[in-house]
Amino acid sequence: MKVAGRYRLARRIATGGMGTVYEGVDERLGRRVAVKVLKAEYAEDPMSLERFSREARSAARLDHPNIAQIYDSGRDDARSFIVMEYVDGPHLGQLLETEGRLPSQQAIEITTQVCSALGAAHAVGIVHRDIKPGNVLLAPNRRVKVTDFGIAQAQGLAALTGTGTVLGTAHYLSPEQATSQGVTPASDVYATGVLLYQLLTGSVPFEGDSPVSVALSHATKEVPPVGLLAPDVPAQLAAIVARATAKDPRQRFADGSQMAAELRASTGSQPTVSMPPAPMPTPPTRHVAAGPDHRGRLSVGTLAVLAGVGLLVAGLVALGVQVLLDHDSAADPTSGSRADPQGASRQKSPRESRRDDERSTGQVLPIDAIGGDAKDLEKELKELGYDPQRVTIDSVEPKDAILATMPGPGESLTSGQAVLLIASKGKPPKEPSSFVVPGELIGADVNEAEEYLDEQDVNVETVEIDADGDQDGVIETYPGPGAVADSGTVVLLVAAGED
Repeated sequence: MKVAGRYRLARRIATGGMGTVYEGVDERLGRRVAVKVLKAEYAEDPMSLERFSREARSAARLDHPNIAQIYDSGRDDARSFIVMEYVDGPHLGQLLETEGRLPSQQAIEITTQVCSALGAAHAVGIVHRDIKPGNVLLAPNRRVKVTDFGIAQAQGLAALTGTGTVLGTAHYLSPEQATSQGVTPASDVYATGVLLYQLLTGSVPFEGDSPVSVALSHATKEVPPVGLLAPDVPAQLAAIVARATAKDPRQRFADGSQMAAELRASTGSQPTVSMPPAPMPTPPTRHVAAGPDHRGRLSVGTLAVLAGVGLLVAGLVALGVQVLLDHDSAADPTSGSRADPQGASRQKSPRESRRDDERSTGQVLPIDAIGGDAKDLEKELKELGYDPQRVTIDSVEPKDAILATMPGPGESLTSGQAVLLIASKGKPPKEPSSFVVPGELIGADVNEAEEYLDEQDVNVETVEIDADGDQDGVIETYPGPGAVADSGTVVLLVAAGED
């Protein structure tokens, strides 16, 4: 079966609440994709069509290495579809099924990437509203990809729900969502805090006989301390979970970026966990996003019950606000402004503590590099004998935050290898571009590639490195083929010619 005359559907990957996801092939570009097709029963429902369209628009606005890329969307023979990056890897729920719980450092690395993705969404006013293990995909190089913005809401836009309706997944639902109040970036922070709790302990904070009972627990009960189930988790990390899952949104981290910064700062006290070596890097292909089954999502009909008790629950939460304020200020050593983690990040990091071992055993580019400080990583790589080069482009991320690396995070490095760090200038582009990077740039002569991009009114940053490949040929691009260069800049990594 084909969609839009070019996307051949190979197999069904997952079925969610509104759509079915297939692995497919874009026959025009010859690459694997994931194609999400709206279910037939929703094909003529205006609200479902708008929600499905909003998913495509929300994710397409975001160009971040930890967010599944949207390539295309449209309608074909009454079927609405979204074409996405294909990730050839499991979702986090599948990893938990096999591992039970994760070591603290691995949990931090995964959650930091989730927070970095959310930070990019929050920076442009988008709240995901459905963070859970099934919406966190793990690429082969251990890079995290957040997917399924199906119920994401841009702040300032009306929610696509009726009165008293709650959308989200019960086990990760924030108190304000459970009581039909407004969502903010802090709502995503709460869900991510629950996710981190599960990674560290192997369990969710609350269980119940129905989604409603679980949601009410989130609205009325304190999340149990991590230490009750996992006493080996460092106190600083447990405190981050406690702050992220505070009942009062004002007591949580303000957004994903702030939580990511606190997680990075906490790594100075974490034990090192050996990560499986990744395969040697290959030219980037942005793979995805197959959203998993949405079992556990709270339906409109079921949550009419919550609407009836919403005022009572809200009252109970309000009564607990002052207690939460006092408790959090005393128990949470991570409290502070967004700038606080910058000082904390000067503490000895796991990369620094591993440095002596890495000199003799070989380096793997840090899995948590994305979102980190480019100057710090550049210095560390130089001290380890590598050849880091840095390019800065317009971005909503903070100044010097790493947007991408070539090779990618988690990939092995050889002695003296060149490493390209693409970092943020700390300012968004004046006019975001909709230019899609063509796959034909890979392997093209750099002069021809630059001329083509100039004709498309796209800025070009060219970096030459000693590498295998045709002399002056383009080895890799950022963003990758098929991605939108909304910064207005394409970075070309080129095999250096002879002097």
